[in-house]
Amino acid sequence: MIICIKSRKFTKKKLSPSNEVTEDDINFFLTRIKKVNGYPKVRDLQKLLRPTLNLVKINAILRYLEKSKRLEIDLDGNIIWIREEENLTDHHLSLAEVANVSQEFLEYFSTKSVDTKNES
Repeated sequence: MIICIKSRKFTKKKLSPSNEVTEDDINFFLTRIKKVNGYPKVRDLQKLLRPTLNLVKINAILRYLEKSKRLEIDLDGNIIWIREEENLTDHHLSLAEVANVSQEFLEYFSTKSVDTKNES
């Protein structure tokens, strides 16, 4: 009796760096912080984010957000400010749409352009 044993090919999983951060990680970090009542402390972030993010990722995201001015931390270690990101393409308004121009100003320029056309 001959038993033929095939050797299995083991494919190694590509190891990813422990501090590799994705956009989903950053969004999860920000939404979890926004849900906290009051000002969350930096030392409590591991308790808030533990199952999904490890300590290395938390520190990497925190430093990234702080350097990009999307997050502000006071001297006591409280996260006191989070800047909301807006899509500039969705809310991109021209100066004419934003400006509060008086009616007299509009009449002055409308008559000025007519006068210069008549003088030519």
